[in-house]
Amino acid sequence: METNKKQRDVKIISEIHPQHYGSMDEIKRMIIQSKIAGADIVKLQLYDSKKLWGDNERVYLDVSENELSEINEFCKIHGIELSASIFDLKRVDWCEKLNFKTYKIASRSVEDKELCEKILSLNKKTIVSLGMYDFKKNGAPFEKRENIHYLYCVAKYPTSLEDIDMPDFSETFFSGFSDHTIGISACLFALARGAKIIEKHFSNSKTIGVSTQSAHVCSMNMHDLEMIREFSDTFNLLRSKISK
Repeated sequence: METNKKQRDVKIISEIHPQHYGSMDEIKRMIIQSKIAGADIVKLQLYDSKKLWGDNERVYLDVSENELSEINEFCKIHGIELSASIFDLKRVDWCEKLNFKTYKIASRSVEDKELCEKILSLNKKTIVSLGMYDFKKNGAPFEKRENIHYLYCVAKYPTSLEDIDMPDFSETFFSGFSDHTIGISACLFALARGAKIIEKHFSNSKTIGVSTQSAHVCSMNMHDLEMIREFSDTFNLLRSKISK
């Protein structure tokens, strides 16, 4: 099994925030489920909600430094990497104390020069979503480096399939796809077009918030994640045989 994982050329990121309801028990359950179903990384969002959103409506989703340390230790025990989208400088320091291997710059933070410079100065693997960035007009936002990986993304919750103009990942600077559509067909299409990273929200209650803009409705559950992993591994095996 370990050899098989090392041979994978596609990384799947299970985004568990904000679908954890602010519950540590739910976070741990989602981590275990993501691990079993085949995710390589589980990801949080680290922010001061009052500072970021200007109100207290999301305070229950805030992850403290001590909670982050507990979650990181839980991930280590269960053999899955923890990463995070980070929205301020202080929380970058939290992650560095825990020796994070992978950082995420959310699309809304791409033009936060101070934050991006601090994250990129670490020279760690950095994944950047471009859903809110005009890449067609401006190109890639940062200088070309091997450790920077861009995700094609449409910043709508949920995203309609008609809104997607999926790139050929072998011919663009994009490495992968951050998916906000309902179901997994867009993920499978991205894999078929050469995506090496798939990121999608994870939820155990996809019907929550169906009438509103909600990450739950466009999330994957454990079964969906298993299907994405199986397709990815099978497609990779077929491509390797064809190349021979």
